Amino acid sequence: MSNLFSKIYPPSITINHQKLQQNSSTIRCCSNSNNDEHSSTEHNGWVLGSFPEKNLVQHQHGIIKPPRPKRIILVRHGESEGNVDESVYTRVADPKVGLTEKGVIEAEGCGRKMREMIEKNGGDDWKVYFYVSPYKRGIETLRNLAKSFERSRIAGVREEPRLREQDFGMNVFCPSF
Repeated sequence: MSNLFSKIYPPSITINHQKLQQNSSTIRCCSNSNNDEHSSTEHNGWVLGSFPEKNLVQHQHGIIKPPRPKRIILVRHGESEGNVDESVYTRVADPKVGLTEKGVIEAEGCGRKMREMIEKNGGDDWKVYFYVSPYKRGIETLRNLAKSFERSRIAGVREEPRLREQDFGMNVFCPSF
């Protein structure tokens, strides 16, 4: 998780998880129909979300299932250097290809549209949880998209390595025998 923060947020943010537990505050992340709350940990204003499915709540009538999201929104990264010039892949490793200026503007616009859509249908008590690719263009897209959301509206961020381009390895073009 600290690796994710060093990519998305200023390098001055470092995470000491033991100290974090001692100096943390709890926020309302989400609740189910029984109003059982699940919590996240806050550190320097940024929220480190926990996954409610890992902490199932024991209730008098059995185990309460964790809440499900009201909506899942999938966003592709903004225009990347590789979208403009495919030869960039001969000089830069795929995971290190960043956004163009147009891609940054696209991500900011996407964040505004997402915010409008959520506010229109989400009531007053809503939060977002972001899953992001570890690729540079994904992280840059999130960084610019998230500008439309106050920190108090972001329940958490998780870098998910399975959210990336297809990776076929070195032997893609092996002849069949």
